[in-house]
Amino acid sequence: CRKNCILADEMGLGKTIQSITFLSEIFLMGIHGPFLIIAPLSTITNWEREFRTWTEMNAIVYHGSQISRQMIQQYEMVYRDTQVTDT
Repeated sequence: CRKNCILADEMGLGKTIQSITFLSEIFLMGIHGPFLIIAPLSTITNWEREFRTWTEMNAIVYHGSQISRQMIQQYEMVYRDTQVTDT
């Protein structure tokens, strides 16, 4: 199925940074996701801020109306593999 997911709870005790570091290392090894983090709404902005602070990864908040989520799926949740060659 090749889907990557980490289930997160409330922020604290370093779990946020540990999870972000783990995903960053996976990303640096060549597995570019997309990765999905499920977190309480009260922590979403904190998660996004920490991703932007600690990594070069593109952090997208997948939240809002159905139309806005569809736009995010269509235009933001994209990974272009530059190593794939056409044969």
